[in-house]
Amino acid sequence: MAATIAFQSLNWLPACRASPRQPASSGTTLHVTAYRNNRLRGVRALEPQQFLGQQSRQLRNTAKCAALISYVEVAAGSDYPEDLAVEVHPTEAAVGSRICELVVHAAQVAVAQRGAFFLAIPGGSVLKMCGGLVGQPVPWDRTFLFYVNHKCVPLGDKASTHQKALDLFLTRVGAPLAHVAALKGSPDAVAEAHEYESRLRQVAVQRGMDLTSDVVPRFDLMLLGMGSDGHVGSLYPGRSETSITGPGAPLVLPVDKKQPASITLSLPVMCAAKQVVIAMTGAGKAEAVRAALQTPSPTGDPIEMPARRVRPVEGGSALWLMDSPAASRLDVAAGARALLAADNAARAL
Repeated sequence: MAATIAFQSLNWLPACRASPRQPASSGTTLHVTAYRNNRLRGVRALEPQQFLGQQSRQLRNTAKCAALISYVEVAAGSDYPEDLAVEVHPTEAAVGSRICELVVHAAQVAVAQRGAFFLAIPGGSVLKMCGGLVGQPVPWDRTFLFYVNHKCVPLGDKASTHQKALDLFLTRVGAPLAHVAALKGSPDAVAEAHEYESRLRQVAVQRGMDLTSDVVPRFDLMLLGMGSDGHVGSLYPGRSETSITGPGAPLVLPVDKKQPASITLSLPVMCAAKQVVIAMTGAGKAEAVRAALQTPSPTGDPIEMPARRVRPVEGGSALWLMDSPAASRLDVAAGARALLAADNAARAL
């Protein structure tokens, strides 16, 4: 089964470098959902050239055709993992809006089903995007928030992810601080990791978090960012923390790669989430996106690209969410661009 690559509103796809192999070659099926005057026209599975020819003929006789190509799924073949879903959006702001939309939806579904919503958020650019949650219908009184990773700094320190979250949105939305798992403010990463894991296990029992078969708590939504080296949370390439998996693995790990040290949720916790969203923006992430999603590992070392290892378990889902520049090195983007060019040409007829 091939991966699904979803391109929303194709008119902003980037100019991509030509690939040695044609991304829209024979065997690549394009599942196209087309709209006319904002009404669904249907879904078709066609070979690329067949699709382009049909679209041109149809558009000759179509008046007021708006957003004909609004969604394209590309069956990308064996180069991509089977559980992969990718959304590409025009700008960093659009990615931020999408993240907030996903948080609101996941929260409302979880509260309706179980009365509580369990959310994990990272620092960095994804944390900044969460500032868009101010004014959104998130049931904060039913939301329990953990940090994916956090530096071991004093409370109130400007490098504290918790303090940044307070300043960005938690204080403004009136989130109950008892529902937010903050660190103790100690520089001791080992002690902080132990305390944070105890807090997570306590919340899991007291608030009824679902568990995997390996007894790993399942967040309803796990937000992750990816660095240009492929790290997620504080799981870095080549580090032993990235290889810690399997039954009985710690839920939270101390990481001393940088100073101050930090803690991070372990890979089993990331993969156990019911929905994992890995977000990245900017051309500086393009090569890492390509390496994580479509370039086979040159060494076969499973810890050289931590983001590649974030795979859902037991019915969970994973979504890679990025802007146009971050997607620009994906081969499949060139195939979608070819569709767009033909669509634009047909509209001009």
